[in-house]
Amino acid sequence: MYHYTHLTPFEREKTLFFLAEGKSITEIAHLLKRSKSTISRKLRRNVDPADQPIRTAR
Repeated sequence: MYHYTHLTPFEREKTLFFLAEGKSITEIAHLLKRSKSTISRKLRRNVDPADQPIRTAR
C-alpha cells in the first residue's frame, strides 16, 4: 500500500508561485523536498478549467 501525504496549503501556494517564476517541476520538487510525481499530480489535477484548451468533438 502506498503512503501519500497531500500538499499543505503553503506548499500549494509556493508551487504556483514557483511555476509563475518559470521554474520546472523538478526544481519545484527539489525546493519543496517533494517527489516530482507529487508536484506533477497536483498540477495535473488542479488546473483551472479556464486554462484548459477547448476540445471539440470529432
